[in-house]
Amino acid sequence: MIIAPTIISLREGIEAALIIAIMLSYLRKSKQMHLRRYVTGGAVLATLSSIGIAIIMAFVWNLFEGPPLAVFEGTVVLIAAFLLTTMIVWMWGAGSNIAEEIESAVKKEVDTRRGFGLGLISFALILREGVELVLFTIALAVQDASQTYAGVALGLVLALVMGIGIYKGSLRIRLRTFFNWTSVFLILFAAGMIAYGIHELQEAGLLLIGPLEVWNINPPLLQDGSYPLFHENGLIGGMLKALFGFNGNPSALEVVAYVSYIAFISIFYLWKRKVRVLDMHESTFTEPEIPLDTATH
Repeated sequence: MIIAPTIISLREGIEAALIIAIMLSYLRKSKQMHLRRYVTGGAVLATLSSIGIAIIMAFVWNLFEGPPLAVFEGTVVLIAAFLLTTMIVWMWGAGSNIAEEIESAVKKEVDTRRGFGLGLISFALILREGVELVLFTIALAVQDASQTYAGVALGLVLALVMGIGIYKGSLRIRLRTFFNWTSVFLILFAAGMIAYGIHELQEAGLLLIGPLEVWNINPPLLQDGSYPLFHENGLIGGMLKALFGFNGNPSALEVVAYVSYIAFISIFYLWKRKVRVLDMHESTFTEPEIPLDTATH
């Protein structure tokens, strides 16, 4: 269970670290380092705000019990899966231009000498990452709180170390490769979150569509009462459940949602990749325009 929160918090942390590194690098390049206090101040405020949101969410979580708790948990998991999907899709589309977009926004604020604007940019971008991580953490903590928090802490520490290394120039990683491989994992993880969210809502008596159990491949308990390795609560089955939403006795709606999500996101990725390749092809082979004054000679 510790693997999933570690990877998610590592990715979210690296995205946040890259934002700060890009902003500070531009300030250093433009010899405006006296403005860095606004960037770091905005990041610190966003971090504290994210912690505050986490505390509020935990307080609300503890208010529910029984079926309402299942509804709350299922809803939070589905919202987290949606945000995770939008993050992946956004990275496919605009991720390659993120540095240019951030630098352009920073340049505008530097040129107008508005330190408050720099702080606001830093605050907004880091807060987005923080809110996403809070929702993902709660969605995972529903299954195993202690290992989730340990994984989140480990991922954030690794992200902090890597972020400092990237900013100092002592660490060079292929970010595109890193984001591509983690996107594959996150897609499978998001599919599992959707199935788990539906399971929780069905536990609360909602979405009772189709058979509630299409198969049961969970092996029987061992003689000592422990779970076998491949049981969904066993060592291997539990790991597959935490990472990819494995369920030994899923409902029909869980299966349909899981498969449909994987199919949809795969088709969307292939279409996005095809469009990108066609755009690159057209930009490479577009015939250059001939000036009017030379076209007649």
